[in-house]
Amino acid sequence: MTAIRLDAVSKTYDGHYAAVNEVSLDVAAGEFMVLLGPSGCGKTTLLRMIAGLEDVSAGELWFGRTKATDLPPKERGVALVFQNGALYPNRTARQNIMFPLLMAGEDAAEASAKAGGLAKVLRIDAALDRLPRTLSGGQRQRVAIGRAIVRRPRIFLMDEPLSNLDATMRTELRQEIGAMARDLNVTTVYVTHDQIEALTLADRITVMRDGRIEDVGTPDQVFNDPATAFSAGFLGSPRINLMSASVRVTAHHRVSLDFGSQSISLPPIDRRSMILSNHDGGRVIVGARSDAFTVAADGDASEHLSGRLRALEFHGHQWIAFVECGVDMLNPDFVGVVPTRRAPTLGGRNRHAAPHVPMIKKRMSALGAKAKTALGRSSTPDALEPLATPTHRRADLILEIDADAGLETGTKVHLAVDTSRLHIFDESGRRIDRITR
Repeated sequence: MTAIRLDAVSKTYDGHYAAVNEVSLDVAAGEFMVLLGPSGCGKTTLLRMIAGLEDVSAGELWFGRTKATDLPPKERGVALVFQNGALYPNRTARQNIMFPLLMAGEDAAEASAKAGGLAKVLRIDAALDRLPRTLSGGQRQRVAIGRAIVRRPRIFLMDEPLSNLDATMRTELRQEIGAMARDLNVTTVYVTHDQIEALTLADRITVMRDGRIEDVGTPDQVFNDPATAFSAGFLGSPRINLMSASVRVTAHHRVSLDFGSQSISLPPIDRRSMILSNHDGGRVIVGARSDAFTVAADGDASEHLSGRLRALEFHGHQWIAFVECGVDMLNPDFVGVVPTRRAPTLGGRNRHAAPHVPMIKKRMSALGAKAKTALGRSSTPDALEPLATPTHRRADLILEIDADAGLETGTKVHLAVDTSRLHIFDESGRRIDRITR
C-alpha cells in the first residue's frame, strides 16, 4: 500500500490559467478517496498529475517517502481507468487484460491464466474471446478495470468510469468496484461528479470548486457537517435550502435569525448563539435540508416558518413540497465569493511557467478580459469576485412530506424547524462554527 501526499500542488496553462490552485491533500495507504465536484473544477487534472500524464506546475507530489513530482508515468506504479475504457479495438478482452503483463515480460501462459482468473471475479469470463465492439458498455468497463489491476498497481486511479453506463449498470458496477478496491487493499483515487457514487464508495470525499478544495471528510461529515455552503449545496437531493438572514440579538442576549417578515430563534445553549451574540445586524447564510422541516398545526411550533404550498411533486414513498415563505433564497452554486482562475504568484516556484506569450495569445487574453468585463467579472489576478446575482431562480423552501399528508397546493402551511439541523455560514460561505477534520 502506498500513501499519496499533495503539497501545494498547482497546474497552470499558458502561465496564467490555474486549473488546479495550490491543492494540499493526504490520501492514506489503502484509502478510497473520491474527488467530487462540478465539471471544470480541476478534479480530472489533479488525477492526471498523480498519474504523471500532466506536469506539476508548482508544489510537490509524494508516493509514500518517494518524491514523484518528476517521476515518469511508467515508474509510478499507478493504473488508470478512463471514462470510455480506452480498450485496444483489435484485441480480444483476454488480450486487453493480458497486455500489461506481456509488456512487463511475463510468460504468455501465465498472463492468460491471470486474465482468466480476474475475468471470473469481474464476471466477464464468458466474453474473454470477444472483441470490444461486441461487448456492452458495462463489459467494456470491466475489461478496462481488469487491465488496470492485473499487475497489482501501487495506486489505482479512476476517472468517472461509470458515467457512460445506464442507471442499473452503474449501481451494479459501483458495488463491485468498491468491494474489489477494498479486497485488493490498494490506494484508490476516484473522480466523479455524481454525489451517489461519492457517498457510497468513499472512505473520504474531497469536494473541489474552481481548482481548490472546499471540504474534505468522511461521507457522513461532508453531508451532515459541511464546512462550506457550496459543499452543503453540492451534496443532497433535493438540494439544501440556503436562506439569507440577518442576526438579531435581543436585550436578553437571545439570538434570532431574521428572514425579513419571519424569524426563528436559536436556543441560548446553542454554541452558535454564543458566536453570533456579538454580531447583531450581521448577515449570515442559513442552510436547512428538506428533512429539517415538518408540517405543524397552526401555533403548534415555537419555532416555525409559514408560507403557501405552491407545488407538490410525487416521488413514490414521499412528496417534495415547494413552499413560498417570502424568504430570500440563494443559489448554492454561486454563494459566497469565487476566486478567479488565475495562476498564483509563486515566487519562482512555478517550474513550467511560459517565458513568452505569442501575440495571438495576448490578443485572445485581451478578448477574454473584455468578455469578463461584459459578464461583470474581474480580471485582476487572485481577486475574489463577489457574486452579482446570488438569488436562486426559485424562491421556495423545499421539504419532504409523507405521501398521506393530505395537503393541497395553494393552502397555507406552518413549518416547524429543527434548529439543531441548521447549518449557519458567513457571507463568504464558511461555517461560523469552524470545524476541523
